[in-house]
Amino acid sequence: MSAILVVVPEIPNIEGFSFRSIKDEEDADALYAVHTGRVIHDKVDLSLHHEDMPSLDRLRSFLSQSVTAKEQEQWLVAQIHERVVGYSQLESWHEEDGVWVYFMGGWVLPEWRGKGIGTAMLKWGEAMARQSAALQHPNERFEFAANATSTEQDATAFLLNEGYYVGFTSLEMRFDISTVLPGLPSLPDNIEVRPVLPEHYPQIISSIIECYQNAFSENRFRSDFDRVAYYTAELQKPKYDPRLWHVAWDGDEVAGQVFMVIEDDQVYVNQVSIRPAWRRKGLARALLIRALQDVLERGEKLIWLDTFGEYQTRAMDLYGNLGFHVVKEFQRYRKSAT
Repeated sequence: MSAILVVVPEIPNIEGFSFRSIKDEEDADALYAVHTGRVIHDKVDLSLHHEDMPSLDRLRSFLSQSVTAKEQEQWLVAQIHERVVGYSQLESWHEEDGVWVYFMGGWVLPEWRGKGIGTAMLKWGEAMARQSAALQHPNERFEFAANATSTEQDATAFLLNEGYYVGFTSLEMRFDISTVLPGLPSLPDNIEVRPVLPEHYPQIISSIIECYQNAFSENRFRSDFDRVAYYTAELQKPKYDPRLWHVAWDGDEVAGQVFMVIEDDQVYVNQVSIRPAWRRKGLARALLIRALQDVLERGEKLIWLDTFGEYQTRAMDLYGNLGFHVVKEFQRYRKSAT
């Protein structure tokens, strides 16, 4: 498939430079080279789960899906004499507070930064977002979004200069295996942990959903989707072993839960959530200590989790007190479209 040249205002004044749309899966190698070419400069840690470093197969899949859906116009490829030096992709979603979010992912090889390529790509993305919002969601609120990590100094400075602000921060944390955990804590009054049975799943799912309502102030940053359907399908996946779940009950009600997932010789603390009525009683701490002791007794060495720095529950404080430390911060930026 042939690419189409894309006219972008204020195109960088670089000999042989042009923008084009994607072709098809054959672009995957060139786009992947943009990511591998920035690893050292941006201090990308390939051992972390939240690094924005797609695999070659994943890129091929993305490109194939975009061509099939006839969404090539949502990609912008920057090239110099037909050598790809950067690219951008636009996607959107709806959030529960009624805002449509237009996310722009963009990457430029380090040696070609500071020449106006990133600026032109961002302006293209914002213009495309305005056009899409006007056509698809007229008179509805929308805003722009972009990402940068704590080690991507160029992207951070660039986004701040373009009027973006940190909406929220995803934190990837690891457990210090040398940590001496407290003895097995007692549970709050009337609380007990029971083995998980299949018939418990609907109540557990309802508990999880309730726990994350109003997690951010003003109920911001929550994607709008069917959470019951999502968790019902997700918890059926083989990686979820109910024997590694610590679910607290108060009579016939689920009070909270901690899930551990073991995959690829790592333990992911998948869920630490307590329903509002049972918070501030030490329940999350008690369940997490039990869960950690459980996997440590199994001989597991690498335990990690992710959380958000802006959660109103201040979950990161609990994790820090129990031996977790922040490995990297992943800032999620927003910008008003008005």
